[in-house]
Amino acid sequence: MSWWPWSNRESGRMAEETAFVVFDLETGGLDPSRDDILSIGAVRMRGGRIEAGGAFSALVRPSRARPSAESVRVHLLTPAQLADQPPLGEALPRFLDFCGDAVLVGWHVGLDMAFLKAWARRLKLPKTPERCLDVLGLYLSIRGGRGSQLLEDLPLKDATLYSVARALGIPPRGAHDALGDAYLTAQVLQRFLSIMRVSRQGEPLPLETVLRLGAPGASPAPQPAF
Repeated sequence: MSWWPWSNRESGRMAEETAFVVFDLETGGLDPSRDDILSIGAVRMRGGRIEAGGAFSALVRPSRARPSAESVRVHLLTPAQLADQPPLGEALPRFLDFCGDAVLVGWHVGLDMAFLKAWARRLKLPKTPERCLDVLGLYLSIRGGRGSQLLEDLPLKDATLYSVARALGIPPRGAHDALGDAYLTAQVLQRFLSIMRVSRQGEPLPLETVLRLGAPGASPAPQPAF
């Protein structure tokens, strides 16, 4: 299978040895300069293994306006639910401590990374990790390549986390719940890493190959569901 785009030999750390934090944010909108982070959910992975007990979850009290009606409709996080929660100034440092030096992973992760960086600057927190992996971008790289027969039954146009997960046989639970979506994304990533390892016929899978194929910015703009 030497024609697969990730079958070239690359040196450095292997994906199987890498610590990942797969995360999801629920936000009050799509503008990191204006909108609040309302919820953070994350799970730890080591290579393709989800670590039992390695989870983070936090609801956040909005710092600015009340969540919009559209935001409440999508996330079901009401102003009353969030009113007594810790502010982001408490929740975000705990999340960054949870991440450590792991590679951050998400579905269309570029938007969530923009929120993390904007709020870390605003709160004068240490810089967020720079290395990140976009599972949507990774999916499009795999699905659009010559090896796509292994994924030919999966959606390509207008692919969402939920449609791809269902096609992989992973039932979504609690859509637009930050921890639920993080766990779902981790399960999808597990499947893709397994496919990539099989394509290498037993050779180790370099982290740089995974990051290159799943670089943020290669996937289309998100739909307006926060």
